[in-house]
Formats: sequence, structure tokens, C-alpha cells
Amino acid sequence: MTWIIAGCIAAALLIAIIACIVFLCRDPNPRRPAHIDGANGFVQAHGTNLYDGDGNLLQLKGVNLGNWFIQEPWMSLASVGNFDTGHYTQRRGRTAMRQNPNLDEDQIARLEQIYLDHYIREEDVRTIAALGMNAVRIPFSYMNLTEGGALRPDAFAALDRAISWCKKYGLYAVLDLHGAPGSQNMDHHSGDDAHFDLYGNAENEARTEALWRQIARHYRGERAVAGYDLLNEPRRRPHRYGGRVNFDYYDRLYRAVREEDPDHLLFIECFSFPVNGARLRRYGWKNICMEYHIYNLTPFSQKTCLRLYKALHNWMGYRTPVLIGEWNAYGRQKDWQTYFAYFDKLGWSFASWTYKTNAYFYRRDRRYRNLYVRTHGEKDKLNWGMFELDLPPVDISKATYQEIAAAYEASVTENAQRSGAYAAWERYLRNCAARRKLPH
Repeated sequence: MTWIIAGCIAAALLIAIIACIVFLCRDPNPRRPAHIDGANGFVQAHGTNLYDGDGNLLQLKGVNLGNWFIQEPWMSLASVGNFDTGHYTQRRGRTAMRQNPNLDEDQIARLEQIYLDHYIREEDVRTIAALGMNAVRIPFSYMNLTEGGALRPDAFAALDRAISWCKKYGLYAVLDLHGAPGSQNMDHHSGDDAHFDLYGNAENEARTEALWRQIARHYRGERAVAGYDLLNEPRRRPHRYGGRVNFDYYDRLYRAVREEDPDHLLFIECFSFPVNGARLRRYGWKNICMEYHIYNLTPFSQKTCLRLYKALHNWMGYRTPVLIGEWNAYGRQKDWQTYFAYFDKLGWSFASWTYKTNAYFYRRDRRYRNLYVRTHGEKDKLNWGMFELDLPPVDISKATYQEIAAAYEASVTENAQRSGAYAAWERYLRNCAARRKLPH
């Protein structure tokens, strides 16, 4: 009798394990109707898919415009020399320029504009569209839009110009708040690596909410905007992945934006894995897209990494569309195609990191060489950018106006080289176009 009971228990466990494996390995997006009724002119979430303004199935395929509004130290055209920590961030860079005896406030403002005018231009957006992409993700920070806690008079001028280019060339824009007041992660890409002071700080929480209200009010009705990416890579504590505290604050931002703009899609980021999110039924959100960033810094294969994300997404029971808002396959052409094929298989949208970089730092500087090269092999084949500059950064803590202006003017893409990432994208999009032309 005992062996019968033991056998039944073992069989039940085996069935449970098999059922769990089947559940975790299933396609999280099995049905993809080509068209839905009820289109409202905006990109919208319907079940586990995205649809365009006419109700047609949509998969966003694009690239980040990283290092444009927010220069990041490992791919920057600027350095702060020995100022403060010697580690460039957007906030520290502005302070260094203000203490540079060669510069006044008007010159600092003009230099920022020179950089914005040259690093990404209309020609770049035209290139992205000509390749066959349909979207760009635009990272920016509160420092680009506000000064002293108030909205700058020209706050939206650069973003408006970028969106006008997107409209001209048929691209969607994802507006990504990469850096919030106080910093939501204390990472350099938030513009501030010295503070983790958003969550629980009433003033910074209110400033972030007010900023999103102003953004939503400004872009309400703008159909070239696919949606709002509310916070980039939020953490629950410094150097810890995200958690419920981030999602509870997302709820506050969600409700603020919805009061100003009922139509645009909202992107909710799990950083870094789906299990670092929260149960969505707590919040009752509508028209949202879950977002993950995938950087495989492990010895495991890209496919193993992707399968893990799919399994965890299933485990959390998220019934939403998915955007892989940042990812990169580095120098491995085969892995690029693995990513593309997997995203297409699941119907997940994606935007690689990034369109253009300055490779000088991560090819020469020990800090960035260790972080961004050691894991991935040959330093000349990282392919962080589709285009790569290789320009010595200018020390903005002591250089003259003319020296800084010259460095920023040199950031145009015509001075950059195409990388293997460009070739990977070109190959993938060429194959997509060929498949569309096949007779049915």
C-alpha cells in the first residue's frame, strides 16, 4: 500500500513539474489578430499586442537615440577632468561648466544647443527610416526640460523637433524619462550618480509627477508619439533591482498622466527581470505595455537568456504587450539575428541600444573597458552603436568655449563609422522586406 501512495505522489509531482514547464515555455502571445475594431488614431494595447492608429497589428522595431539629450560617461564627448569625482554625469558636467572660468551662463546654454543640434540631426532620423525601422526611443532627463524646478521656456523645442522628423519619415517616438528629479536609480545614465532621492522624497515625487503632467499636456493628441516611458530602469534601492515601491509610484504617475492624456500608451518598466515587477491586478491599469531591458552579461547563450525572460514573463501572468526597450548582442552577428528572430516569434517590440556612441572611452579607459569589454571579447567589435565615433572627449571643466564647441560640432554622424550593429540591422530589415514581397 505504501508503495502505491508513494507512486501516486511521485506521479503527481511529475505531472505538476511537466505542467509548470509547459506553462513557463508557452508562447505568451499566441494570438495576433491582424486587425481590431475600435481604433482611435493612437498606438494602443489590445490584449497582448500593439495596434496602430488604424487598428492594424503593430510591432515597434527601432533604436534608442541614447547619448543625445543625456551624455553618458562611457560614450560621451565630454569629460570633467579632475573636477569633483572626475566621473562625468549630466548633473556633474553642468556644475563643472558653471565653475569653468572660461564660460558664462549664455555660453553654457549655447554649447548645450550646439551638441543637441549636431549629435542627432534630421539626416539621422532619415537614415533610421530608410533602413526600415518604424520607431525611435528618445531618452531625456528632467534637466533637459526644467531649470530650478520650473519648466524652461524652450523646454520642448528639441523634443518637438525630433518628433517633427519622426512624423516626416513615418517613425513612432517613445518618450523616455531617463532621469527624474533626485534620480530613480543612482546610475550615471539618469544624469546623477550621487543621489537616490526620488522615492519617499515628497518634493521630488511631486516634481516628477508635475513634469509628466506637463509632458502629457503638451503631447496630448500627437499621434507620432507611440507612448510615454514613465521611468527608465527604476531601482528599489541603490544597486538593487526594482520592486513594488517602483510600481506603486508608477501608479501615481499613471493616474497623473491619464488626467491629462487619456489616449497615449504607457510603458511600465520591470528592472531588470519580470519578477522584479508587481501584480498588475493591484492597479487596474489600461493601455499599458510592459518593458524589459536585456543585456546578457552572463556566460549563458543569448537564446537561454531570452527563454528566461519569456518564462518569467509567463510566471508573473502579465497579459500585456512587451517592449524590449534596450538590448544589444555586442559583436556577435549570429546573436543579433537570434534576438531579432525571437522577438518576431513572440511578437515583442524592441529598440536596440543605441544609434550612435563615442567609442573612445570604452576602448581606452580602464573603468569602462572592464565593464563593457571584458565580458564580450574583442574591444573593437562591441557594436554598442550602429555608428561609432572615436573622438577624445573635451574637458568641459577647463576648456574654452571654442574648444568645447568644436568637439560638439565634430559629433555629427558623418564623422562616425558604421559598426557590425548597423550590418546586423541592415541584414535583418532586408530579410523582413524580402518576406513581405513573397507571394502568398
